Formats: sequence, structure tokens, C-alpha cells
Amino acid sequence: MNHLLIGFCIIGYIIPSAILSYDLLYDKDIIDLFIKLNVIGVCFFIIGIFLGYKWKTVPIVDSVIRFSRIEDALYQEDFGEKVLAFASRVYVISLITMLICFIFMGYIPMFASDPYMAKQFKGVYQPSYVRVALFYRTAKEFVGLLLPFLVIDLYTNRTVKSAILTASGIIIIFVTMSRGEAITGLLLALSIIVSLKRGKLFFLCYIIFVVVVFSLGSGLWALLSFLFPNSGFVTGFEGLNGLEAIASGAPDISDQLTLLTSFVNNHVDYTYGMTFLGGLIPFNFKWNPSVWTLSIINQKDDISEIASGGLRVPLSLWGYFSYGWVGVAVIPFISAFFTGYVIKNIKIIAGKIKANFNGMIIFYILIFVYNNIALVFVNFVNISIYSLPAFLFYGYIFYSKRITTWES
Repeated sequence: MNHLLIGFCIIGYIIPSAILSYDLLYDKDIIDLFIKLNVIGVCFFIIGIFLGYKWKTVPIVDSVIRFSRIEDALYQEDFGEKVLAFASRVYVISLITMLICFIFMGYIPMFASDPYMAKQFKGVYQPSYVRVALFYRTAKEFVGLLLPFLVIDLYTNRTVKSAILTASGIIIIFVTMSRGEAITGLLLALSIIVSLKRGKLFFLCYIIFVVVVFSLGSGLWALLSFLFPNSGFVTGFEGLNGLEAIASGAPDISDQLTLLTSFVNNHVDYTYGMTFLGGLIPFNFKWNPSVWTLSIINQKDDISEIASGGLRVPLSLWGYFSYGWVGVAVIPFISAFFTGYVIKNIKIIAGKIKANFNGMIIFYILIFVYNNIALVFVNFVNISIYSLPAFLFYGYIFYSKRITTWES
């Protein structure tokens, strides 16, 4: 379930660590603290994931994720076709909704005069976005979530319809400047196809492909600034070599060290878990994880004018920001415990999947469940209101008699 993250780890952590001298950019005490937090966090994460994998049953998880119903779908031959038909309808409606939202907003992020501000709907771009925010966000989430169904259909049936829909979804997400979302659907579908091939050579090629794709994606804005020097992409990428261009697209370590520095030096109070639920409040709610991280590193600036969607923060740091050293151990442990338990149940079902269309659809549903539904347990530090579309789709698939016919 996490092999895609190999690509991200390389561009976000390994390459930057190899080419950047963080000891020249940050205080030694901050770097030492950063290392201790992550070492302690990962130790408790490892303990949690193995304990969760061995745990027999967790009722709170089983009541939300009906693993038995997903397994039942393996024996329902028309399940995949029904899911695809429903997903396609929602997908097309979402594409049309996004196009209408672009018209009402009066701009497309990639082609706006300030693409970065437009991508985050900050500054002058916010008023027109607010009017369509609910429809735009919901539609965008559905397109990203349902794209792999269309890719699987394209791979299996090779129809013109699925090709057009797949291409349309990728393009419309790409012009919102959500580079990760534009390619993730393809990678997820490809991962399913490769997994069901069950061959070492296929797997090796897949890993190499993932690393290449993530590297290209991370250096995309630098590449665009080179190809289109007079565009809005040209800010701050001049003179970078290949590795520096890749590292520039995923400045996670730098962001985290900057955040930790500001948190410590400004004597910021612990959040006591308020950011765990802050993402359920729309717009610039102060306890939204993205808003909180930006406000900590920009003490005097108006974050509504900052072209950023927030920082990626590891569990160990969230634990520290929330409860101090106790949180550094407890938060990663809890997340890992649920991760281990969910992965165990998914693995049992995945081992029974056949390499056919129905099997591929169910395989993606397993990934869909892990990445979206299990999120409330596995990644509870970042629960977001934008997860609602995934829950609506999941609820309809597994509680609608039009799609499922469960065994007693």
C-alpha cells in the first residue's frame, strides 16, 4: 500500500539530505531536537505497527470499515461493472462541475497571472473562489478519487470513451496545478496492474518508474520555468541543477526545521490536539493544520496572502506540537497500531483477488479504503472536511442494493 511513498521519500528526504547542508542553515540545537523527535517517533511507530498487525479485532475500526463486505464483493461477478457505471456518472458530473466553476471564478489556476496564488485561492483570487468553493472542492475530490476506475477500464476494455474521460480528468486536475493528484490516479491503477502480475521484474520496473515520475513531478515547476521563461513559473528556479530542481519541489525537511525553529523560539503553546479536528472547519480556521503551520512560521504576516497550502509534518512533530514529549511517543504509536490492523485485514482480502477486471476494481477499492476511509484512524492528525466525498462514495457502494447483493 505504501510503495508509492518510495518515490516521495527519495525526492523529499534522500536527495535534499545529500545535497543540502542543513547545519549551515539551522541551529545545531534545532537539528538535534529534530533528529531526536523523529528517532523516538519511528521507534514507537515500529512497535505500534507490529502490535496492530497481531491484534485480533478492533471494534471501532470494524464498525467503520466493513472488511467482510469488501471480501463478499470478490464473489459477486458484476460488482466491478456496477461500481464502474456509478463511478463514471459521478466522474462526468464532477468534470462538468469543475468547468462551470472555472467559468464562475473567471480564471484557471495554471493560466492565471500569479499561478501560485491562484492555486491556493489566496489574495485577489479568493473572493471569486469562495462563491463556488463547495462545488469546486467536492468535484475536484471526486475526479481524483474516481480517476483510477477509468484508468482500469481503459487498460481492460480499451474503449474510446474511457480514454477521453481519463485524459480529461488528468488535464483538468493538472491545470489546477495539483501535480500530484494529476498523476496519482495513473500510478495507483498501474500499481494494481503490476501487483496482480505478481512478477519480480514487473515490480522492479514499477519502482524505477515511480522514482522517475516523482522526480519529474517534483522538478516540474523548474522545468516549466526553463521552457517558458516569461511565465509565472520562473520565480526562484534560476540556475538550479537537476538534483536541486528535484529537491526544490519537495522542501519537506527545510519546512519542518523552519516550523520547529519558530515553534521553539517563539515559545508557542501546545495545541493539545486542536489541529486534529481543525481541518473539519472550512477556509482559514486557525486550528486547521495547514493554517496553523503557516501561522507559526509567519508570525506577523497575513496567511491569506501566502501562496501555500500548508506544510507536510510527520507524526512525531505533530505529537510534539500537541503534547510535548509524551505526544512524540503516543501519536506515532496510535497511528501505527491502526495502520498495522488495517493493513492486516486488507492483505487477507488482497491475497484472494483474481487478475481480472472485477479483481482490479476491488483492489482499487482496498487502496481507496486505506487512503481515505482508514484516514480517520491512520492519519487522524490531518482529518479534513475534504474527505467527505470519499465517505459518500464508500457509503453508497457498500450500502446500496443497486450495487451490492450480500450473502447472509
